[in-house]
Amino acid sequence: MKKVFLALFLFTTCSFFAQSTDLDPFEINYSYVQLPTKPILDKKNRNYSFLISFDRSLLYNKSKYFIENQVTISGLEKREKNGYMSVEVMLQNPVVTKKEVTTRTVTNKDRNGVQSTRYYYTPVVSYSQQGNAKVVSGDGKINKIISFNGSNTIKGTETENYNQAQNGQYSLQSTIINNYLNEVVNRLNNELNNEFGYPVKEGKDQFWVLANKKHPEQAAEYNAYLQAKAVFDKMNFAEPIDGFEKELEAPINYFKSLSNKYTTDSKADRKIRYSAYYNLAKIYNYLDQPAKSNEWANILVTNDYDPGDGKTMIKENDNNLALFNVNQLKTRHFPVDTKNFIFEENAPQQTYNSNPSYSQSAPYSIETDPNYTLAYILTIKKDTITGYMPKSRGLNLSDAVMVTVKDFQGKFSERSFKANEVNKLILSNGEEFATVTFKVSTDNGGVTLSGASKKFVKEMYAGKKMSVYQYFNGEIIVKAANESEGKSNASASWMLGPKKRFEELAAGCPELLARVDKKEFKNNLESILSFAQALDECK
Repeated sequence: MKKVFLALFLFTTCSFFAQSTDLDPFEINYSYVQLPTKPILDKKNRNYSFLISFDRSLLYNKSKYFIENQVTISGLEKREKNGYMSVEVMLQNPVVTKKEVTTRTVTNKDRNGVQSTRYYYTPVVSYSQQGNAKVVSGDGKINKIISFNGSNTIKGTETENYNQAQNGQYSLQSTIINNYLNEVVNRLNNELNNEFGYPVKEGKDQFWVLANKKHPEQAAEYNAYLQAKAVFDKMNFAEPIDGFEKELEAPINYFKSLSNKYTTDSKADRKIRYSAYYNLAKIYNYLDQPAKSNEWANILVTNDYDPGDGKTMIKENDNNLALFNVNQLKTRHFPVDTKNFIFEENAPQQTYNSNPSYSQSAPYSIETDPNYTLAYILTIKKDTITGYMPKSRGLNLSDAVMVTVKDFQGKFSERSFKANEVNKLILSNGEEFATVTFKVSTDNGGVTLSGASKKFVKEMYAGKKMSVYQYFNGEIIVKAANESEGKSNASASWMLGPKKRFEELAAGCPELLARVDKKEFKNNLESILSFAQALDECK
């Protein structure tokens, strides 16, 4: 009997420690300069100017120099004219190709069985746009074309008044122009900074640390994290980090020691080694040592506990190695000197800004810019972040969103949030975006894609039994309350057998199944919304 109790005790003890190796994420700060993919190595040539060509009416209610003042390349000098690099922007007015008013019908029955029908109307305008930016240098070393050609469809506010919806088609035209100009500005800022600029990147990353305080290693690993965090808290993109590795010696040695202490192939030991290898790879990445980071990232892969993280780090480290090589640098920590010429209709002036990612040049203010909307981000950590987002960005939200936020000193900086970090995005115009895991069926070019992932989708209907969302490419995402993933109405199962899909969702509701059997519901937004409402009303 004693042997039975001993065996039971040993089994229970082993089970406890196997379950006590859960890991929690703990934040660290980072600050560095993102290196360009096509740097201008000769510093005297790090300057640019604009040549703008388009109809003045395209600017609508904006300044004559809207594009020149909104586009800034970090680390370069913006000149009034005769820059080494010339950004030649040529735009045509968007052309409306189609106007229509779509109708959504909602039929309900009251307790007495009396049926009533309500109609909702939405103005819809389709349009095409043409334009490009030629980025060239006098010596021929830079020759790039950014195309803004494309077509899109925009919807107005739904209303029960048909004439009001029809009139709404005209008000959408100013929105189309604003969206077009914002797209031009955003594309120029993103692509020019990526290839030639030195934007500052500051934010938070994470270490993995044992969660269970009863585990004999938890206190030591948490203490190592605190030591590393204290060092990274001092990191500043503009200052050298030469002494940081010495300061991180204690946590580095501690994390290295875990691989010798937990050596078995059990999941618990592999999980502890995973946290050590992951944290070491992160440390060397932010110490600007991608080769050393890769050593631990490769071990992370062979450890075979969540090897995807190691593969992602290897890809990032290889990219950093290439950037160090092409920039002929060994660090991402140095002052960024940005000189902005401010174009004004009366009296132009020269301003200097060593950190453009934080400030806006007077008199411009993003808080009063009509092209920006106030955005509230509700994170999975139950934080609420308030920021400003270009209105055009809401047209193509996918797996991440970038917002401009104000810090406690009143300075602005851009922060990026991935869909898997966010529960909901709410805009001041009333639009709400949820984050849903689903598989995109087609992109804008009609190419079939694979793999389900979490993305931002516009919330069209949030019901108790099912919810309906719309992805930016037009796909309707249907998600039953008991399912972890949504399904696109552009998937093969929906396209080839919508009746079967409706039957599956309506299971247990005879009245709704009868309507499905009569083929009352079609594979379109209006019909799916009508179905979702009927499903919620089903007892």
